Amino acid sequence: MVTVQKKNLFLLTLLYLVESTLAINDNKKPNILLILADDVGTGDIPSYWNSSIVEMPNLVRLAHMGVTFRDAHSTPLCAPSRYMLLSGNYAHRGENPNGSWSIQEGRSQFLEYQKSIAEVLRDEAGYNTMMVGKYHLGGKVPPDGIQERDRLLSHPGHDWTLPLIKGAQDIGFDTSYITSAGIQSPPFSFFRDGYLTTNSSDIFYWETGNYNMPHGTSKIGKNEGEGSVHWDSTAYNMILVNETTRFIDDHLQNQPNDPFFSYVSLGSVHSPHSPPNQYLDGSPVNNVYDTRHLDMLLEMDKVVGSLISAIEERNLAQDTIIIFTSDNGGLGVSKRFSHQTSGPLKGVKGSIYEGGHRVPLIMRYDGIFPPKEERDKLVGLNDIYATICELVGIANIPKGSGPQDSVSFAKYAASKSSDGGLRRYLGTWAIKNGIIRDQAIRFDNFKFVHRVFPEKRVELYDLTNDLSETVDLSKDGNYTDLMSEMNKKLTELGPCPNDDDGNDYKGRFLLAKPLSKGIKKKVSCNWFKAKNTEKRCNRHEDGTTYCRSVCSVRYKERTRELCRALLA
Repeated sequence: MVTVQKKNLFLLTLLYLVESTLAINDNKKPNILLILADDVGTGDIPSYWNSSIVEMPNLVRLAHMGVTFRDAHSTPLCAPSRYMLLSGNYAHRGENPNGSWSIQEGRSQFLEYQKSIAEVLRDEAGYNTMMVGKYHLGGKVPPDGIQERDRLLSHPGHDWTLPLIKGAQDIGFDTSYITSAGIQSPPFSFFRDGYLTTNSSDIFYWETGNYNMPHGTSKIGKNEGEGSVHWDSTAYNMILVNETTRFIDDHLQNQPNDPFFSYVSLGSVHSPHSPPNQYLDGSPVNNVYDTRHLDMLLEMDKVVGSLISAIEERNLAQDTIIIFTSDNGGLGVSKRFSHQTSGPLKGVKGSIYEGGHRVPLIMRYDGIFPPKEERDKLVGLNDIYATICELVGIANIPKGSGPQDSVSFAKYAASKSSDGGLRRYLGTWAIKNGIIRDQAIRFDNFKFVHRVFPEKRVELYDLTNDLSETVDLSKDGNYTDLMSEMNKKLTELGPCPNDDDGNDYKGRFLLAKPLSKGIKKKVSCNWFKAKNTEKRCNRHEDGTTYCRSVCSVRYKERTRELCRALLA
């Protein structure tokens, strides 16, 4: 009894110290450096499965100085994951259930009332916010949308003296230097603070192919189109390093008493793979390994090293949270190279299985997070939103505009024993050609899979004993009730409720956001249907929470098709 009491006292004391440490940090807001890699799986990082043949001293060092999460998840594809990360929501909470990929689509993934983590940090905690790199959250061509896709930059109806509509500057970033879709799609030009940086005299139509440029062989993939005549895909990630370093220096000179949030969205290692001949420090990159893909992984590690050095060399390490993660699983590499982007996991990018959406996540916060520790509990990229808010002392995330699907793991990151309040469920949807092909849900270490194509079937895996998802337990009668509960929860969380007529929630609820006169009101789904449906739905996210069939854009004609196969 005495031993148990001492143990309980120890745990309570430890929890108190963790909470006290986080609370003390409320008074001094830490800087935040968030690095998002592209198409990098857990098997690409040496700290996970020992399946990477690429030396990554900088990421290994980051893991040694921080906490490595071994069960972190994105979506299976990049655009919806980027919204998931910045909004704290599942992708179907936004404009399109599978994300908004480029300005050619003519929409923004963020709805009018939704605030990104950058906007909340800026408005609620005084952060100076910056984004560089791949945007992949949509946007619209000024002045009022796209008129000609093949002539994005040169069409006379496109007014590039105006800023990109719904660009990074409109979702909370004070400073930005972005491309609409990384290196993979046009326009092959940067936007600075929303404004196109390419002069009309420098617009060039880039056809698919290879081009000799100052830093190496620049590549244009299957998505050709207009861009700057100076476009060089080999220089992309080095440009991001220089822009980030410049931002930090400008911040220290002009706003030294304020914290900063720097979101660096890399081009590595998305295709077309075009490693530079040399990195910024003169070290070789191209042809170091057997494939350009592996060379890009090498460059990615060098980029991470440069960004962390920019923090350390300015004596900011003690006051900065550093986060490294990826937007989806890896690309897969032939076994003859002894490199597997998913390690022992089944599937690669785009797959509903673990290899498609389990991603690396490493976090360093000196003096707060212990060095060289691992965490094995389930977390999602959407949880980073609430976690950051807790770490920097934003106690009340704005209701009616903040994340609906984010659960903080701040205390768990600081102490492995502080695992109370973590998420137990996490849904995943694989969408292709506008239709849900597969969906899955995690419940602790069990995974329920609902395959739709090529044939409908369900699967169940116990990841504790079967990490590679090889033994399907769905026919085992011992798991019937568990599967039923998981399927019910998957439907509840997902974009496709059981009905399609607005009756999925029959009760009444109190609006989270007051009406214009400051009055809170109890409403039902009929309140949203009665009149001004679009206006009411845009103002009150309760509609997408409780009255999905009425309010969510996923029930417009283009998204009815999304759910057709599931509801059939």
